[in-house]
Amino acid sequence: MKIFIIYTILLLSISYSLSESQLDKIKSKTDNINYAPDFTLQSIQSKSFSNIKSLIKNISNANKLFQENTGNYSKSVEVLIENNLLDIQKNNNLKWSFELSRDNFDITAIHLEDEIKIIYNVNEDMFSFLVQNEKILLTDHELTLSNLRGKVVLINFWATWCGPCRLEIQDFNDLYKKYNEKGFEILGVSISDSKEQLEKFKEAYNIFYPILYGNQTTLSKIQREYGYIYSIPISFLINKEGEIIRVYQSAIVKQFDPNMYADLIINIEKSLVE
Repeated sequence: MKIFIIYTILLLSISYSLSESQLDKIKSKTDNINYAPDFTLQSIQSKSFSNIKSLIKNISNANKLFQENTGNYSKSVEVLIENNLLDIQKNNNLKWSFELSRDNFDITAIHLEDEIKIIYNVNEDMFSFLVQNEKILLTDHELTLSNLRGKVVLINFWATWCGPCRLEIQDFNDLYKKYNEKGFEILGVSISDSKEQLEKFKEAYNIFYPILYGNQTTLSKIQREYGYIYSIPISFLINKEGEIIRVYQSAIVKQFDPNMYADLIINIEKSLVE
């Protein structure tokens, strides 16, 4: 059994390493064949609301203490503050108000200016959003690959019209949720879509990780530097040093190619601890 496992790992290592032709093409564009060519593109991603999420969890914990002390859950944040169970200044600068359910089942944060509601399900430890305009939840900023040095990065070249690319999204979402806080990033580089197309697609497919776009001149240059990309999807795994350690030349879908998916997991986890 051990021999079979070792053989499988060796086979995966050979299958998804860079080919000689790809090495030659990348070498012609960079000083070191191992390093991923740098690029700067615009990035569309969901706002994290991490500070408010953290505060909501603090409110939930304070309410549990209040219930233990009094036998009842608090009806308001102000009561928790008055009982020294929550460290928030009454005259804080937060642009949020909070509603607590009587049974502490959920807590709702309501933005005082934008039409956003963040609902935290205490029992399931899950956040959901209510908005009238999904664009409120998105942020658009410039992203440079070299600024992610120190993280493990999966660069996925794709497009909204690509069927196999769509199949990868759920597995990529799962990987992003599992490893992002440990230092893993996914960059979905669209080779042809506009900002408007990507915003609509992100809303429809609920993509968690950043999706990148740019003008065709810039994108064509990037595709050349990554060994002339003629078909998608194709993905490059980059370690913390910025080196390309794996290339996956088809869709990474756990259901259809468990070996490729397993190889990706092995190398993500290995790179995160190195």
